[in-house]
Amino acid sequence: MKFSFSPSSTDLEKVEEGTQLLLGDIKSEKELEIQVEFQENVPLTIARNGDHLHITCQEPAHYYRGLNWAVHHSEDTWNTKSEPVYFSKNGVMLDCSRNAVFTVEKVKSFIRIMAKLGMNTLMLYTEETYTVPDEPYFGAYRGRYSQDEIREMDAYARTFGIELVPCIQTLAHLHNALKWPLGETVKDTADILQVGKEEVYTLIEKMLCSVKESFSTNRIHLGMDEAAQLGLGKYLRENGYTKSSVLIREHSARVFEICKKLGLEPMIWSDMYITANTGGGYYDVADDTDCSDWEKPDPELGLVYWDYYNPDQKIYEKMIRVHQQLSNKVIFAGGSWIWNGISPNYSKTFTCTRAGLAACKKYHLPEVFCTAWMDIGAETPVDAVLPGLVLFAHLGFHEDFDEKALAEEFHDVTGAGLNDFLELDALDSLFQNGQPNLDTDNPSKYLLYQDPLLGIFDRHIEDLDLDTERYYQDLADRLEICRKHAPAYDTLFAFYRSLASTLAGKADLGVRLKKAYDTHDLSTLEIICEEVIPGIINDLSTTRLLREHLWMQDAKPFGYELVDIKLSGVIARLTSTRYRLRYYIDGRVKRLEELEADRLPYFLPGTPKRENLWHRIISGADLMDTI
Repeated sequence: MKFSFSPSSTDLEKVEEGTQLLLGDIKSEKELEIQVEFQENVPLTIARNGDHLHITCQEPAHYYRGLNWAVHHSEDTWNTKSEPVYFSKNGVMLDCSRNAVFTVEKVKSFIRIMAKLGMNTLMLYTEETYTVPDEPYFGAYRGRYSQDEIREMDAYARTFGIELVPCIQTLAHLHNALKWPLGETVKDTADILQVGKEEVYTLIEKMLCSVKESFSTNRIHLGMDEAAQLGLGKYLRENGYTKSSVLIREHSARVFEICKKLGLEPMIWSDMYITANTGGGYYDVADDTDCSDWEKPDPELGLVYWDYYNPDQKIYEKMIRVHQQLSNKVIFAGGSWIWNGISPNYSKTFTCTRAGLAACKKYHLPEVFCTAWMDIGAETPVDAVLPGLVLFAHLGFHEDFDEKALAEEFHDVTGAGLNDFLELDALDSLFQNGQPNLDTDNPSKYLLYQDPLLGIFDRHIEDLDLDTERYYQDLADRLEICRKHAPAYDTLFAFYRSLASTLAGKADLGVRLKKAYDTHDLSTLEIICEEVIPGIINDLSTTRLLREHLWMQDAKPFGYELVDIKLSGVIARLTSTRYRLRYYIDGRVKRLEELEADRLPYFLPGTPKRENLWHRIISGADLMDTI
């Protein structure tokens, strides 16, 4: 292929380098002559005359999007393709703090995907998984990034016109750092820094200096979200009560001053300014809310409005209006739902993303990004984020969702079929009866982890008019077909196929156990003991090994120990269940008290069937007190 680039302020040497890297990814043999022209405030346009292409665009990230599409469709019949650009910045936040710190190579692979999508911002969320000189406990045993690793990722991102933005925490969500000796002089509560204490701002300046030395951008996300107990720990004992709205304003102002000294341009999550001023929930504001009397941040401090929960566009519009009263720099963060358990929720992702980005377009927000949170220990493999990520990019260049175009775009970027990925939605659709899972039920998690003898969730399986074994086995069969369609994601689909097979045996295991025990059906108990449980253990052992393979493929080894403990714990309890059954069947024990206990409803009538906390799933005891 031959390329020519029009002179501009763009670093053309980097564009040429990125072009060769991307072409290596695409592996096209078509000979094309491509002329690229960078202009301000223009749509992404690709004009074709035979094998000659003319790409007009605003910046390198948009060019890579155009290049990827043009190469993939070089054999098709077309003359011109044009896409509007709705957001000046459209990106991803990759969570590298919830146990999975993704390898440099994995981050680079995401950067190439983003380039093909035309996304230009990658936020690296590291609560304390980065190096702070002279603070050895900061990120200890967590696989923290070195400054050189960050510089390598930063340089690679710039090759594709992508800004790598540091996202750290400077108030809350710091429990992993504050549990060490470091925390003794700076913490307010277990996970919150003590506002107003000089040692805190000394530490924060060290954190910011490390970031400044590692990233080429001047932009930084300071976090400061979900500090519900702000000022209610050591601060309260030493200073008395101060409104949280005052504390968040004073703290953000102080940190903002450090940023200005270092030449950094900060943003923070917005929720504390909303909840602290209203005294209610994040969305508990009226449509016509007047924020004139609120405690407000510096108007030049970026406020990030995060919302991936609401299907109603009007809620997003209301919240944007509130945010625009608080800051001159409002940024929107949506999300691809991979944090609700072991499997993704695409129906929730698609519904909320469409509503949220439609509101952003209406109010002309310049910057949006898609969060890829890894809550509760990164149980979901990170590649499951891809449909939501591609949708986010798609809506940056389309007024609304175009199903055919999205599927085409997904295949062009990943080499896989969108519908194959969407099959993963079925893992948590057990109670949905074909409807979108907007309540974010997650039975694939709690039915996997729950103890077979305790049956904490069995009441809901009993009430379900569905053969769970057939449901999950059919899904396993479909995922095996999907696996063959997507060789690049073979292990991902193998993992989920194995998980579905495990659930086929285990989802109603407790129900079958109790029914057989209550009727003294020893022959059924014998089959469960000697055939069913060994089969489940075999499937689950495969599931565990596949999850380990995915983890080591994507992330540093630190943090996997927790996933390993959870999955291995299920195998251990299944083994113990066999022993208990064997003793009962053989008459060595007269009763199994666990199976005599009543199966009570876990979820109240009409509430979502959602439980994401492992310690609430596996036992009726409080693990915080017992382990």
